[in-house]
Amino acid sequence: MHLYQDLGEHVGALVSLLALFAGISAFLLWRLLARLEKKLEELSRLCCDCREELGERFVSRFEFEVQHQDLWGALNRHDHDFRGRVVR
Repeated sequence: MHLYQDLGEHVGALVSLLALFAGISAFLLWRLLARLEKKLEELSRLCCDCREELGERFVSRFEFEVQHQDLWGALNRHDHDFRGRVVR
């Protein structure tokens, strides 16, 4: 019976230690989530910036259609000389 009384004396200290470790764990988890949120916001910003720059990087649809029609025209309307070479 004396053993259980000794455990009863230490319950307060154990609960305090568990509360301390739970507080430290909660703080570290909060810090981890805050860093993750910053990284996700930066990734989102970079993706949006990339989308805005795509219009400047690539040929517009009208310019592409003109080039596309020229290529089809060259393929469909051409002649060959006596050696078999293409003559437009």
